[in-house]
Amino acid sequence: MNIHRPVARSAKLAPLTAAAILTLFVVLLTLALRPGSAAHLPLEPASLTHASVAGRCTPHVAAAAGGVSGGKATTVEVTGLGAACGGQELDLTLYGDDGDALTSAALSLAADAQGSTTVTVPAYTPADVAGAAATVGTWGVPASWTYTPPVSAPMVSCTVLNDPTGTKTCEATDVRVDAWGYPEPDNYNFYATITSPSDSEDVEWQLTLNLADPGFKVNANVADSNNGVTLAPGWSCSAMPMLELRGNADVNTRFVGGGKTVTVWLQGKAASGPTDGGGLFNCS
Repeated sequence: MNIHRPVARSAKLAPLTAAAILTLFVVLLTLALRPGSAAHLPLEPASLTHASVAGRCTPHVAAAAGGVSGGKATTVEVTGLGAACGGQELDLTLYGDDGDALTSAALSLAADAQGSTTVTVPAYTPADVAGAAATVGTWGVPASWTYTPPVSAPMVSCTVLNDPTGTKTCEATDVRVDAWGYPEPDNYNFYATITSPSDSEDVEWQLTLNLADPGFKVNANVADSNNGVTLAPGWSCSAMPMLELRGNADVNTRFVGGGKTVTVWLQGKAASGPTDGGGLFNCS
């Protein structure tokens, strides 16, 4: 009697299972070594949006102090503007040694602006300025600063007009300045007495005032006075800050000496813009 013994199932499956595992391993290894599909995507060159930006309208500007009176100025002269600067906004700042802004202003340049322009700014002391910063349009522009102190002149001096020999003299004595105003002084009274050691009332005098001297305390551009003085012939606002006064023959103040003196009174006022008044002069 033939007895058939069943073959163990695990014995038949063992080779098949090993082969399947080997095949699966090969497939996975192939996939791992194959570059991803994204690597085969064509690369397009980057596309940048083009923006047109104009350059500086000028490579450099120079800033200089405007007219100085009483040690202060309210304008700045700016030169070096190129033709392309026309129609743009000029922003100007003056700063001190510590880098803090001393004054600043913005000005819309005329369409045909070129070369130079005058910028009106809040009052500043030119001697305190260390440098300038400027922007024209949206561009910062290198800026230089120039300030040449005026030739030193005395606050008050007296000159004899009718003595070619130079033997006669006159002098301004009892000089006083009283300033007032709020929050900053904007008016002053100036007083002086004109004298001469001459034995006779024969000294024709002229008083010269340096209105830029700090002693005046106010940057006056309008003034009134008593009838004792008048402006020297030919004097005009272009001579500022030097002011020349003489006696008035109509009220007998033209000559001093022989014990006679003349009292000069002057009221100065700082006007921020064109104004009326100023019986002696109005340079607003």
